[in-house]
Amino acid sequence: MRSLNKETSVKLKTYYDEYKRLVEIKEIMENSFEEARKSDKYLQRAKDDYLLASAVKNLIENSEQRLKIGLPENYKNLYHWFIIISYYSMYHAATAAISKKKIKCNSHIATITSLAKHYATDEEIEFDFVKTLRHVYINYIEGGRETRRHAQYDVNVEYSKEESYKVFQDAGKFIRRIQQILQ
Repeated sequence: MRSLNKETSVKLKTYYDEYKRLVEIKEIMENSFEEARKSDKYLQRAKDDYLLASAVKNLIENSEQRLKIGLPENYKNLYHWFIIISYYSMYHAATAAISKKKIKCNSHIATITSLAKHYATDEEIEFDFVKTLRHVYINYIEGGRETRRHAQYDVNVEYSKEESYKVFQDAGKFIRRIQQILQ
């Protein structure tokens, strides 16, 4: 087993401890053979969500299309939905990955924790990928989840084009990486 840097080791231990706690309270169920059969469907849902996010991106970029469907030219709520749909594309890709491990989760936190425990360990995948997944992809989900929570529940927060595009780009990278892992 190769050694991880201290920061990565601490973060992974935190995920591992949280995973055990979530199993105990049945937020995470292991050995779900039924869930394992759904992996491809979850991945397809992630791709479909991303396709819908792409359509929202087109609406953001094309005021004529917005007007055609009855939205005002300066309709800012599209950024809100762009973030939410992009986040869900990541979430469904993560669900595809963990369901492949026969794991069913009952919350977003459980899904993120399971993804970290089962894919971001040096025992599961090569060390370079551990660093990439831990520092980039896991952070995309966590970052996307926090941004989505504000976008979905806080009406005082407005998101910019740049913020929403970042979540969308992160979602595309994340889905592509999960596809590579599952092939």
